[in-house]
Amino acid sequence: MSSIGDLVAEVISSKVRVKILKLLVDRESLNITAIVKLTRLNHKIVKENLDYLVEQGIVHEVCLGRIKAYRLNYANPVARIIRDIFTS
Repeated sequence: MSSIGDLVAEVISSKVRVKILKLLVDRESLNITAIVKLTRLNHKIVKENLDYLVEQGIVHEVCLGRIKAYRLNYANPVARIIRDIFTS
């Protein structure tokens, strides 16, 4: 099993994930359309990276009817470290 530091390094090794995570720290909760618009990234790339972050437990996917919103999972220590990095 990797240490928390290794997991943080892996998560922030991607520029796409860093952009997504910065938005989620700043805005708390966004749907994929808003993330695509704000990052100016391809929808498929954003979706792949959001899926990775959800698999790692760093981001929650919340269904609001037909709309899925994404937000950081602060129960995960990696998410808390990432928040601290972006807010310090």
